[in-house]
Amino acid sequence: MSEPKSTLKLVLSFCQSVLAGLVGIQSNQKREEDLNEGGLERMIYIGLGTFVVFVIIVVTAVNSALPD
Repeated sequence: MSEPKSTLKLVLSFCQSVLAGLVGIQSNQKREEDLNEGGLERMIYIGLGTFVVFVIIVVTAVNSALPD
């Protein structure tokens, strides 16, 4: 029997899954493993956080590229 993962390892695993899903390289096995270990709610929170960071990066990049 495998030992349970620490909270930090779970969060990092979820972040990895969200980023892999964003790029389109997430495997079904990894996705199901993360959903079974931490639940859908935690994946949604990390996904929304990643989306917010992505939007902030895009807005900042566009604003810096446009002339004043």
